Amino acid sequence: MKRKLAMLLAGMMVLGSTAVPVMAEDADISGKTVGYLMPDTSESFLSWLSNGVKEKFTEDGVTVDIADAAGDSAKQISQIENFAAAKTDLIIVMAVDPTSVGDALKRAQEAGTMVMVAGSDTGVYDASMMTDQYDDGCQMAEMAAAWIDEVYPDAEPGSIEVALLESRDTPEASSRCDGMNTITELSDKVNIVQTVGGIKDNANAQAAMENIMQVNPDIKVVLCYNSGAGMGVNEFAMRAGSPVKDPSKFAAFSSDTDDASLELVAKSATDEAVLRGIIKFGSNDLIGDTYALAKKMLSGEDYEVMNPDPLTKITPENVAEFQ
Repeated sequence: MKRKLAMLLAGMMVLGSTAVPVMAEDADISGKTVGYLMPDTSESFLSWLSNGVKEKFTEDGVTVDIADAAGDSAKQISQIENFAAAKTDLIIVMAVDPTSVGDALKRAQEAGTMVMVAGSDTGVYDASMMTDQYDDGCQMAEMAAAWIDEVYPDAEPGSIEVALLESRDTPEASSRCDGMNTITELSDKVNIVQTVGGIKDNANAQAAMENIMQVNPDIKVVLCYNSGAGMGVNEFAMRAGSPVKDPSKFAAFSSDTDDASLELVAKSATDEAVLRGIIKFGSNDLIGDTYALAKKMLSGEDYEVMNPDPLTKITPENVAEFQ
């Protein structure tokens, strides 16, 4: 389904008797304004994404203000309202809680602000880039189960201890974590011995692993909500004096790619890292895709309303394609 936001500029160029529309992509969007609402910019992936899009728009003369909700849905609603009151041309929203922002987004639309949502279904938008979060978690579990079968082919049922570093602060996040838990359905070798919630960054992941392995020193696999947590597990496992004595027999898996996490997946091929798989959503150029859709909206060009994000498993075998 395509939506036309405006006529392709106002006029038509006439060549002989043939009317040729002036292409919207040639429109000058300098001076336009974008509010980029992020759930938590302390997450490395979200910081990478929002700053990458901002950098592209800066070249067009478009002002992009990144608003960090710091995990607070009420704060994000207030940010939406502030952007609408300022007559911001477009807001891009990655919702803290997609069930809570619908009314605020509708009011923003009524005030003349276009709404693009990413990552989850808010129910109100002019365009969307959405991800199946449950499938994201399931694919992470599939990578982990495959690695266990390869490295521990003769393991007895229930003998491979697994820890989960979750984050269930939104319904979408809970869906991803539910997907992660399907690892027990994929492999009878698995025994989930510890689950720790609220872990989305490097420092908290390292602290969680300290506590986890004091109680369960034989853990072999950790599923992590996002790349920030995955990089924290990697740092814990690879540091001097780590209780992980043989990195080749230990693995972490996560979601949300960025350059740093991709580098670790590549290094895991030679056991210089233990982050062995990560789920990427979007194409090979998520920053470019986000920018391109938003630019079409600002310029009045036709655009797709629904833009579902594909999910891709990235392992040492294919990571070079994404670096």
